[in-house]
Amino acid sequence: MGWINLNYDFIKRKYYLKFKPYRTDMNIFRIVKTRQEHTCSICKKKIPKKSYVFGRGWIKLCLECGEKFSNESIKEFKNIIKIIKLNQKHLENNKDKWTNENTLALL
Repeated sequence: MGWINLNYDFIKRKYYLKFKPYRTDMNIFRIVKTRQEHTCSICKKKIPKKSYVFGRGWIKLCLECGEKFSNESIKEFKNIIKIIKLNQKHLENNKDKWTNENTLALL
């Protein structure tokens, strides 16, 4: 669904870490009009040409399955955000302790 990208700024001489979603994976949330007949990847329902579907590329979903998939994905993204926030709180609570242990490890 995404990758961690490490960039180096040669002017400032610093590394930057960014989370970027895969563009091809994010295409599943786009609604496009088909040019030819397809089948839904989930329910296997025939989708006639010139109808609207979720997805570009190999995976195409009918509007009903696409809506369900989008709602489930929103819930999962919220869970991912919740996990990141819990880790940040855990870091705030233990930052001094962990910094001291890292300092001792350097000795």
